Amino acid sequence: MIGALAGLVLAGALAAAPAGETPNVHTDRAAVVARWAKAPSRFVTVDGVPIHVREEGRKGAPVVVLLHGSIVNLHEWDLVVPLLARDYRVVRFDWPPYGLSGPDPKGVYTTPRAAELMDGLMRALGHDRFALVSTSNGANVALEYNRAYPGHATAMAFSILPLERPSQTRKIGARMMELIAEQKAKTPQWRSHAFFREVLKDTTPPGFEPKDWMVDSIFDADNLPGAYANQAALLAANVELFKTDIVRRETEAVTVPVLLQWCTYDTVISQSAEESKGRFPNARVDYIEYPTLGHFPMWENPRLFTRDLKAFLDRQRKPAAPRKN
Repeated sequence: MIGALAGLVLAGALAAAPAGETPNVHTDRAAVVARWAKAPSRFVTVDGVPIHVREEGRKGAPVVVLLHGSIVNLHEWDLVVPLLARDYRVVRFDWPPYGLSGPDPKGVYTTPRAAELMDGLMRALGHDRFALVSTSNGANVALEYNRAYPGHATAMAFSILPLERPSQTRKIGARMMELIAEQKAKTPQWRSHAFFREVLKDTTPPGFEPKDWMVDSIFDADNLPGAYANQAALLAANVELFKTDIVRRETEAVTVPVLLQWCTYDTVISQSAEESKGRFPNARVDYIEYPTLGHFPMWENPRLFTRDLKAFLDRQRKPAAPRKN
């Protein structure tokens, strides 16, 4: 239950909504595209779905594909790309139902559908072999892609790795609980800047303060018409997938080198690090632990996160040293 004082605080916050925010009014697609899809963004249509994609870095360099997580979009990687693009051709895109991609005329929003669209996009871009980097629910897309379309991923790196339903016992902050209740009661298909800001704060260490552009990039895309319902459909479909043996089949299909960047401050993930490493019986797993990083390490400490990711990617480019007799 929301206390009277907390309710007053929340009401005041909603009354002082940021400019451009009107509860229950969706964002305008043309305006959002104009703001968030500037060059080098472009749209590539795959099976009737316009996919928002960016390619950065030197043409001809080894290719790295970055998959964002739920709620966010390709701008989750804004602070990482400049550090990788010096030596790699970096591809990132909004996988439906997130960001500016879509809508899907088939009305299908599932992890297998996202993997299918990814396959079509990579073919359209002409990329056959690439390292695959993912976080949060993007990891599920990466795993399904590798299982369904084998032979393309040369290495796989995961930061947030949800191999089962998100934790049902994690302690959610009081402020977040208030905003969730308010959203369900008053704006069921729309979420405020305050809501998204608190999502970031609730899943990251106390010292991390989300930048306005981070919150804006989520707010603008996730309040497009239909976005809420489509995202809810994906999450519901994932709950059903987790009841099957799909994760076992996906992780056992991984035979390329794996990097697991385990952020121990994140409490959304249910399984432990040891359980996660054990899910890859056919791959070599490199493991790095970050006790002070949470659900958005690429925003919390992009230099540290990218330094270790790039070191892993660089190792895959170097031939193995000859064995000593």
